[in-house]
This record gives sequence, C-alpha cells and structure tokens, in this order.
Amino acid sequence: MEDSQILIVGGGLAGWRAAEAAVKDGASVTLVANGAGNSPHIHALNCPVLPEDSVRQFVEDTLAGGRYGNDPVLVETMCRESLSLKEEFDFDGTLIRPLGCSVPRCVSIRHAIGPVAIAGIKERLKDQVRVESRTVTPEELVALRSARPEMPIIIATGGWCGKYGFSTNPGYMKGDGLRMAEALGAATKDVDEAHVQYEPTVRVEGPRRGIPVITTLLYEGARMLRMDGRDLLPDTRVNKDALSRAIFNAGGYAWYDLTDVPDEKLLECKMDLSERMIKVAPAPHSSLGGIVIDPSCHALDQDGNVVPGLFACGEVTAGVHGYNRLGGNGGTAAMVFGAIAGRQAASERGRI
Repeated sequence: MEDSQILIVGGGLAGWRAAEAAVKDGASVTLVANGAGNSPHIHALNCPVLPEDSVRQFVEDTLAGGRYGNDPVLVETMCRESLSLKEEFDFDGTLIRPLGCSVPRCVSIRHAIGPVAIAGIKERLKDQVRVESRTVTPEELVALRSARPEMPIIIATGGWCGKYGFSTNPGYMKGDGLRMAEALGAATKDVDEAHVQYEPTVRVEGPRRGIPVITTLLYEGARMLRMDGRDLLPDTRVNKDALSRAIFNAGGYAWYDLTDVPDEKLLECKMDLSERMIKVAPAPHSSLGGIVIDPSCHALDQDGNVVPGLFACGEVTAGVHGYNRLGGNGGTAAMVFGAIAGRQAASERGRI
C-alpha cells in the first residue's frame, strides 16, 4: 500500500463502493479485507420509486422504524442520496414492501443486489484497485497513521453480530472495525444489546440453518404461526424487532407458513416451492451501533470533532438505523455512505 493514496479496510459493498468513488475522483486505492461480510446476502435496497412515495416519506418511515433513536441528519442524507440509485442501476422491476415501510420501495436485481453490485464495481474498476486478502489489526493502522499521516483510512468492516453463537453473520464479524477506529481516536456508541436487530425468520434446521427467510413474503400471503399452529399475532406485518419479540414470547420458535404464497412470488424470492412450512427463530442479524460519523462519513471523537483522515461507512457505523433497521436500508446505507466516504477521502488526500 506504499504507493496508494487511500486505504480501505473491508471487502463488502460499502468498501467497494468507497473504492469506486475514490478511483473515479482520481485517487489510488488499496483495499484490504478478509471477506465480503454480509454483502453477499443483501437482497435489495430501498429508494423511493413510486409516485406516491417521496424522500420525506422515506425519512419518516426510517425514523419511525428506528423508534426515533436514529440521527436525523444521517437519515436525511441516506434517503435523499438514495434517489440517484434509481438511475445508476438496472433494476429488474421487482418492487417489494419491507416490514415498516408505508409503501413498496425495496428494489432488487434478481434478489441479489449485494453480489451483483460488487461484481459490477469490480468489473468497472478492473485492475485500478490494489487488493490484499488478509486481516488488518488496530496496531497496524496506528503504525500506518504514524508513518503516513496524509493517507485517508476508510473503515468498512461491517457489523459485529458474528460474536453470537447463532447468527446470520460470518463468524469473523466480531467488531474488529470498532477497535480499529477507537485505536485511531474515534468514538463508538450504541454497541449494546439494545442495538442488535434480530432477524425473526431464520432457519433453525437442515443444511440452510442460519439462513433467513425473506420477511416481505408476509405481504404476499405468508403467516407466522406458533408451534401449536395458532396465529402468532393478529397481524404479523410489523417491524422485525416486534416480530422477534413475539416469537421469543411464544417460546422462541415459530412456523413460517408459506402455504398461501403464490408460486410466482416464491420463485421471485428464489424459494424452493417444496418448502411451505419452515421452522424459524430470531437470530442476531444487524448491528445498529458502531463508529460515530458525520454526514460526510468523517469519524468523530468523543467530543464530536473530526478525527483527521479517518472515515467509516456501512454497518460498522452508528446512527442511521436507531433501534431497528428497516429491511432494505442496509443495502441503501452501504451504497450511499460508501460513495460519500470514497469521494470525501479522495478530496482530502494528501492534505490531512
């Protein structure tokens, strides 16, 4: 990385998005990562596409979904900047309504926008980014900052739910990015149980144990049943945190009943048509706290001051989602703030 102007730590969607934006602005980039985190499982992202939708409605849904524990400025930034995604990507026309959204706004590329977007970025960049497949330590970043104080560092290592035994996250995602940021002087917040979002419909049996079943099927005729066959709630089209609590209160497990979901909807979601009754349980899925940032993705210290040359984006950050993340907003946040971090770091390189 001696010849690079920017270092990005993290190989998921936010990191690659930052790399693309930085290269576009003329910076040379090294990206170091030990995996792609949760990005291969990003189904879709939210942006207002229907005439009856708007940035303001998107903001209101996100704040309400997060029980108003979000940073309103970060939410406004994400929702406003999401508009550009409609023009940037060739969506396949699939539009679904995530739990907590007042209208359908979750758009997809074959229900695999994470891997599709990363593959597209890598193809566009070709050999313009130096990639190192390895683990970075906080000590290494401190030494690099001492030796190369003019080099911006972008932390995009993803969340920390991998520390739990039963989780939808890869086991290596235990919060290394938080320790890196703290070692460089940045503050973290909301790194507690109250800021862990549980995915309510995670398979507990079979070869796909630990893989969630998409909750948008609850708008397509799916039902959530107690283990004795009774309805879990009068209406299960509630936020994921509320649905997870209901399952815990009912004994920790539930049946995800897809009997009444049309075959074409199941096929759209890449579901096996033979799976009509799936045993599920809530599992840690998204960490909602992390590195404190401003709307330009600068990492901030305990006093709210910018840590020179340090940026963060994606699930490693705090403030966007509050106490609950709407389905689809993880992809939107990665795309929006990844691009912001890359552009901002490129604009500040060499003059920190």
